[in-house]
Amino acid sequence: MAMKLNTLLPLGALMLGLFFHPASPAQEKPMPFVRLADLQIDPAQFDAFKRAAIRHAEASLRHEPGVLALHAIAEKGNPAKIRVLEMYVDAAAYEAHRRTPHFQQFRASTEAMTTARALFEAVPVLLGTKSSLPPNPVVRTADLEIDPARLDAYKAAVSEEIEASIRVEPGVGAIYAMALKDAPHQIRFIEIYADENAYLLHRETPHFKKYLEVTQPMITGRKLVEATALIVATQPR
Repeated sequence: MAMKLNTLLPLGALMLGLFFHPASPAQEKPMPFVRLADLQIDPAQFDAFKRAAIRHAEASLRHEPGVLALHAIAEKGNPAKIRVLEMYVDAAAYEAHRRTPHFQQFRASTEAMTTARALFEAVPVLLGTKSSLPPNPVVRTADLEIDPARLDAYKAAVSEEIEASIRVEPGVGAIYAMALKDAPHQIRFIEIYADENAYLLHRETPHFKKYLEVTQPMITGRKLVEATALIVATQPR
């Protein structure tokens, strides 16, 4: 089946289970290898960067079964500031991706466009997603700092909230919660909604209000960002 990529359209459904999360030893289920990148692009070259990123995502999803998802999210009001989320079957798939000709071409063609780059290996707390993502999503990102002494309790609370959101809210496409590997008390979120109304309805749900009440004392720092989806691309069926 031929794949089509649009800057605001998913390539297809992520058919690898409803939730990705660290498995218990008894389950022994593999956990996706996740990478985050925060990029600053030269505003004068933003359109060229976006075109190159779309080509790269299309080639990656077409030729690499080990690539599960590639998302690029631009900060609203400052679109040259981009957060990239990459999901791979495992670390070997990530290393194989870095050796592909399309990645090498993308990196070479965008090197001069990128004025700052920060790369992070992340560990999934819970990657909640529907079987398909909305075509014109509303996106939010959040960076939270959690009291290290209450980190396990926070992860349990946020996992419960994400699972409920995906299960009962039609307008929630995905909520990804990830901890930075080198700083596990720093949690990064990317949230994908069908539209603005779906986001507002989400904030009024009992499970979200419970999450806010329970976790308020656990959160020591918070940065919330309204964003625009440049690329929301997932592995097709």
